[in-house]
Amino acid sequence: MRLQTKIGYSVGDFGLSIAYFAVGFFFLFYLTDVVGLAASLAGTVVLVGKLWDGVNDPLVGVLSDRTRSRWGRKRVYLLFGAVPFALSFALLWRLPLDASVAVTFALACAAILLFATTYSLVAVPYMALVPVMTRDYDERTDLIGFRAMLSAVATIAGGAIALLVSRGDAVAPSLRTMSLGFALVCAAAILVAAASVRGAEAGGGADITRVPLRRYLALAREPNVATLLWFKLLGAVATGALTAALPYFAEHVIGDTGVASISLAVYTIAAAALIPVVVRLTRRFDKRHLLLATNATAALVLGAVAFLLQTDAVVPFLIGSGLLGAALSAYLLIPPSFVPDLVEWYQYERGERHESVFFGLWMSIHQIGLGVAGFVLGLLLQAFGYDGTAATQSASGILGVRLAFGALPAAFLLIASLVLLRYRVTRERFEVARDAVAGGRP
Repeated sequence: MRLQTKIGYSVGDFGLSIAYFAVGFFFLFYLTDVVGLAASLAGTVVLVGKLWDGVNDPLVGVLSDRTRSRWGRKRVYLLFGAVPFALSFALLWRLPLDASVAVTFALACAAILLFATTYSLVAVPYMALVPVMTRDYDERTDLIGFRAMLSAVATIAGGAIALLVSRGDAVAPSLRTMSLGFALVCAAAILVAAASVRGAEAGGGADITRVPLRRYLALAREPNVATLLWFKLLGAVATGALTAALPYFAEHVIGDTGVASISLAVYTIAAAALIPVVVRLTRRFDKRHLLLATNATAALVLGAVAFLLQTDAVVPFLIGSGLLGAALSAYLLIPPSFVPDLVEWYQYERGERHESVFFGLWMSIHQIGLGVAGFVLGLLLQAFGYDGTAATQSASGILGVRLAFGALPAAFLLIASLVLLRYRVTRERFEVARDAVAGGRP
């Protein structure tokens, strides 16, 4: 595969991630501390959006696999979904500040549902292009590595700029301006990806399996698929709680909301810098064991940062952020590389080829995990007495923030890694399946 194709395709991840991480990193905080919703209601808004994603993503996967058009089965969604997705992102940051609680809650739910729908329509087909573009085990990891690095840049932009804007006096107008700029970047990046993969699906649509919809539900119960979905669910709760709790931790434990943007940048740069190293390590070590080791390290770092740091400990906080990013670089790269392999494996084992459906299930369970994380985070903060309108938080409220930032993600990262050990589509088995499929076996 040409380098320019890899980069062009990966640019699309920048467009998706800049919006995705801005929402995941800042939207809960925006609802509680800018819009003024109670933490439990704000968490419910996030949960509503993610539960809808749980339904929406696999349906988009089925739709994409069954689509026939002159623009391709997957590329067509990038071409015609880029602008609606960008607009739905901009609408999230235009909630009224003077409406009743009921009206604000309803509008927030409607906005997040629209965003979730348009995101799925673009992201599921986009990610499902990987097994179409290449069938090489290592080249897929390389391609996802390019995506991960651009996603890392988007993480800094999506999260840090939102937080920097939030430090001003006119937060709501600034967020609205920011969202328009982000929307333009999102749409442009996705269209660049669509242009870069032109022709990638040529000849790739004849072997897609058309089966009854109930068969797609059965796929989720297949042992390898179920293992990956459980892993993704647990990991999504971990990362969702971590990212959503970061602004709270920076403001109420470290004492400076703005340092969260620097922390995010340090974390992301460290993670991105180590991605090439992780790519090389995946050629020498079993990916499952590598993830167990790195996630265990990340859990230790989280525990130390969450419960040992005190007010004004900015430098130790940033050092901890860098260590956490280094530890989680494998988590950013490795999990998405498992999913394309299922396409060949189940074509080899069952005689069925499903490209978008596996990615739809993967994204679906990821979104559900993020929704659970936001909901649990909101309940946890409220249970410990957190009040977003208070000038100073109680000791109990701060303890809740520490638990949300440290203990919750650490525990779920470890459990997810242990579950993954049951996954059986290793490099050796994948290569057998790929060679059999390439040789003409169904």
